[in-house]
Amino acid sequence: MTAVELKAALLTAEQAVGFEITGSRSRDGAAPESSFDAEETVSPEVCRHVKGATLGDGEEASAASSIMYPAGTSISPRSTSLMSYPEEAARARMTHLREAVGACGRFRFSNRFGKSSVTSEVLQVPDLGEDALRYRTLSRLGSSGFAWTLVTVVRVGGVIATMQVMVPTGPMTPEKLATFKPEPGPEEAVTATLIKNVTKAGST
Repeated sequence: MTAVELKAALLTAEQAVGFEITGSRSRDGAAPESSFDAEETVSPEVCRHVKGATLGDGEEASAASSIMYPAGTSISPRSTSLMSYPEEAARARMTHLREAVGACGRFRFSNRFGKSSVTSEVLQVPDLGEDALRYRTLSRLGSSGFAWTLVTVVRVGGVIATMQVMVPTGPMTPEKLATFKPEPGPEEAVTATLIKNVTKAGST
């Protein structure tokens, strides 16, 4: 699919009930390498797939993305990304991600903002698309506190759709931290609609 087709498959304001979309963008070809990515290290290296599920791997033919927030707020962004590959490449990317999530219950990364340790857990995912995976990570950011992410990844043919929820927190006790854990409920309906959009776009 082209960038134009992927962008057309993104959620519309009418479909994203309960959320506000801040805008969208698309591109044909792989994303240019950023200097920030070049400076980041992840250990073990395979866990880079877990941390950067919404990012391309340099093999995508086209991509589109948008960000939305719960209506009336400017916290806990939901990042939506669509990436198009030859179908076999999309299948392989899902396999690599699934293997990485299984192997990366704990990992570390460092960049210009500092060092962080991460734990991850695989969650149940609804029957979406042709292949689906959901997991949640908790990053410990030193004195800055924590950041939860909830990631749902779905493949439809050669398109991989990702919905990532980020919930940053300040320093807090483990008991209080657990109450901020993102759950999939608020995004379930819009994620299902997104996959319907992608399926429809891919069949035309």
